[in-house]
Amino acid sequence: DYLPPTPGWRALHARRLSQIALLPASDPSSKYNAYMSAVHSAFVAPNFTEYGWALSRAPDELVDALSARLLSQLELHDDDPSSVPMEGYDHDVSGEYPLQYPLLIPNSHLNSRALEELLPLHEAWAHVPLIGNNAYGLRVYRNRSNLQMHVDESSTHVVSSILHVGHDAHPDSEPWPLVLEDFKGNTNEIYLEKGDMLFYESSKCFHGRPKRFRGEWYSSLFVHYYPEGWEGEEVNLESHFRIPPGWERGPERKKKKKENNREEVKTKEGEMYNGRTEEVIVEPERLVVTETSFKEPDCEHEWCAMKNTIKWKMPEELKFGQFVSGDGVIRSLGLESLSNANADVDDDYGAGEL
Repeated sequence: DYLPPTPGWRALHARRLSQIALLPASDPSSKYNAYMSAVHSAFVAPNFTEYGWALSRAPDELVDALSARLLSQLELHDDDPSSVPMEGYDHDVSGEYPLQYPLLIPNSHLNSRALEELLPLHEAWAHVPLIGNNAYGLRVYRNRSNLQMHVDESSTHVVSSILHVGHDAHPDSEPWPLVLEDFKGNTNEIYLEKGDMLFYESSKCFHGRPKRFRGEWYSSLFVHYYPEGWEGEEVNLESHFRIPPGWERGPERKKKKKENNREEVKTKEGEMYNGRTEEVIVEPERLVVTETSFKEPDCEHEWCAMKNTIKWKMPEELKFGQFVSGDGVIRSLGLESLSNANADVDDDYGAGEL
């Protein structure tokens, strides 16, 4: 059954699996990758939290150190563009980055610090002991970038966060949301400011930035953990076994019927034919899969659910050591003894949704 077995999660993935079934057989590799991502997300991976995401705050000293590193490297890049490397890819990402690939600022010392310092926050949110896998960044997106919807590596990227380090303040720049599907079936647009940290179950919840970035630069650090005792290879193998038999066949559509030597066409609109309403056939919007990235090219921003999202930003009253998720209630992580946490954490109260 679906994990979790909520009606919204079930509907979300039933639609996606029907889209994948309609992918052409001419690209079996992408179709198989699509099934692997969807089956792992829908059926195989357990969920550790109620919604699959939450907003919290990162420690001030860590954010300040990351910000100083970011700004110093951007100054170097302005003087000499070759001084800061671009992020490398082993597949075509020209559609996501039509003008410039992201920069990848070397940051090994601070990345190691972040992986260690943020561990107790992630464990408190997910209610499970974790092992640090990696902290990746600083990635610096540039104008016209987008990031297609996807899930992360199932063996290592289980409980993760995006720590937003900063973005440009040009007056023509636009806020750039992280889009994430939660366990209730909602699609959320989450807007981050400097020091905001988005917890998310990154190998289970589809996420991305399908809307194109309008601005000069936007930078974050990505931190990934997996549970103690996590059998990544076994989880991956189970996903293989859960792919439906005959997956490699092309799409099957209902054939037209003939009645009284006349063709009877089943229409999508349920039109009248021969005095009666025909069965309504509604196929899901077209899905395109590249490697492990998903898009719906016939919809605005290439993701159809963008027309019906819940928008979030960090509540001003949320303190370090607290989090807010899909119910809008601010809660304590229970770690008030950590650096720059507040001993007088308030009781739960609602906030957060735009």
